[in-house]
Amino acid sequence: MATVWAFNGVGMNVSKASDIFVIDDTPPVVVKAPKFLLKYNSENGKTSQWEKSILRVEWKFKDDISPIVRHEISLKTHHEGHTPVERLVLGSECHVTVSLDGRNWLNNGDTYFAIVTSCNAAGLCASERTSDLLIDSTPPHLGGFKPPLTWTNYNNTIGSKVTNLSLTWYGFHDQESGIENYYVTVSRSYSFNELSNGVIRIRETNQSETVQTSFVLTESISPDESIILSIWAQNNVGLNSSIARVTVNVLSETSKHEMGILEIEKHSCDIHFCNKDCTCAVIDRPCVEVSSNVTCTAISSTDAHTQNLPQFDVYWGLPHEILNFSASSACLSGHWSRIIGVSTSENIHRFEWSLGVHGHAVGEGVYDLKLENPWSDVGQRLQFIHCLPVNRSFVHGERYTIYVKVWYSKSTYTVFKSSPIMIDQRPPKVRRGRYIREGYCFQDLDFIDWTDNIIACWDDVFIEEHSLIDHFSVSLGTSPHSKNV
Repeated sequence: MATVWAFNGVGMNVSKASDIFVIDDTPPVVVKAPKFLLKYNSENGKTSQWEKSILRVEWKFKDDISPIVRHEISLKTHHEGHTPVERLVLGSECHVTVSLDGRNWLNNGDTYFAIVTSCNAAGLCASERTSDLLIDSTPPHLGGFKPPLTWTNYNNTIGSKVTNLSLTWYGFHDQESGIENYYVTVSRSYSFNELSNGVIRIRETNQSETVQTSFVLTESISPDESIILSIWAQNNVGLNSSIARVTVNVLSETSKHEMGILEIEKHSCDIHFCNKDCTCAVIDRPCVEVSSNVTCTAISSTDAHTQNLPQFDVYWGLPHEILNFSASSACLSGHWSRIIGVSTSENIHRFEWSLGVHGHAVGEGVYDLKLENPWSDVGQRLQFIHCLPVNRSFVHGERYTIYVKVWYSKSTYTVFKSSPIMIDQRPPKVRRGRYIREGYCFQDLDFIDWTDNIIACWDDVFIEEHSLIDHFSVSLGTSPHSKNV
C-alpha cells in the first residue's frame, strides 16, 4: 500500500493510506491445455464429432499471485471462415458448453480449433489453443456391388467343402471424414448373416473408388441357388451409410461346379417382408409394383410378452452414455437391448428405427411424412445416430421419442418406444429478487469475526424451466469470479 503524510508549517501532520495492492507481473500459467470434450457427440474413442450444434471445451489455468478473473474463448477455422463463436467472455469457469441453433450450425467438413485466453486481476493474459476438431454430420454416400463377383468351391485342410467369395463394390465415399470401414454380410435371407458367420469388417486402406475382397463362407454354395449380399460403409466419425442389399444368382462356369460367377438380380426379385421390402428396388424404397398376399401384423408389446417373444428396452444416447436430456438442435442417437429374462429360440429378422415428437405420429416433427419414409432399416445393429439436414432442427422445450420396430418374422413385428427426451438448449436462469447469502442462512452478513469457515446459502435463486439443475459449483474469493480463498 502507499501512505502519504501531510505536514504543516509547525510540524504537525496527518496521514492517509491507500488500499492494499498486489504486485503481479506474470500472466496465468496453463495447467490443463484446452481441449474439446467429445462425450455425447462422438463415437467412443473418436477425435472428430458428428454433432454440429454443440461444442464443449474444458481447460485449467492457475495464478499464484492474483486471481484469475476472466476467460475469453474464440472459435476459428484454418481457412479463416466465419464461425458462430467469435468471442465468448466468461468468469473464472474452466469449461463451457455452447449450443447453436439451426442458423449457426458448424459446417460439415470444416476443421475448428478454440483459443482460450485467461486473464488475471492485474490484467495480464495467457492464451492456449485446442487441437483440431473435424465436423462431419453426414453418413457416407451409398455405393453397391458390381462385377466381378465370383465364387470358388474347394476342400479345406480337414476335407470339408467350402466356398470362397470374391466381391467387388464401388461408389462409397465420404468427402468430409473419409471411409474407415466396410461391413459385409452373406445370407440366404434378407437380414441374416449365417453364411458369412456374422458381419465381416473390411478396413478401408486404398482409398480408391473400387474395392475388392475375398473370404470363406461357413457353408458351400451350389449353382442355381440365390443368396443375398449386404454392405454398408462407416466413416471416420462413426456414421453408417444405409444398407445396400442385392440378390445374386449362383452360376457355374465349369462342368464340375467348382467355380463361377454371382449374377446380380436386377428385376423380378422376391418380396422379403409384408411391406414389400426387396433387394432390387431403390434403397429405402419397397418394390411397390409387385403384388403380395402377405399382410403385416403388428403385435403389441403386451401380447409379445405374453407370447414369450423377445422384449427390448430403448434408450437415448449410445451404449456408453445414456441420455435423459439433450442440448442439441441437430443430432440425436439411440440404442436398444434385449430385456434379460426373456427366453426364446426365435430369431429377430431385423430392426428398424424412427423418432418423432412425443405423443404424435411416428416420425412427425423430424421427417416430411409426405415425401420421406420415417423408418430406417439397420439390419441386426442395435443403435443409430441421426443428424438433421439444413432447414430443420430439434426444438427447444420439445420432447422426442424413439421407436424401434422389431421384426419377429416376415409379417409380424412389435414397436417398442423409449421414454421421451427433453431438448434444452438454454442455461438456467437467475430468479429476480433472489440473492446468495453469506454468514448465516437466515441472515446475510457483510462482516464476520471468525476465519475458520463460511456459510453460503441460496434458495430459489436459480431456476431451470425444462431440464433439471444437475449440480452447483461454488467458488470463494476476494473479488467476483476469483477462487483465491
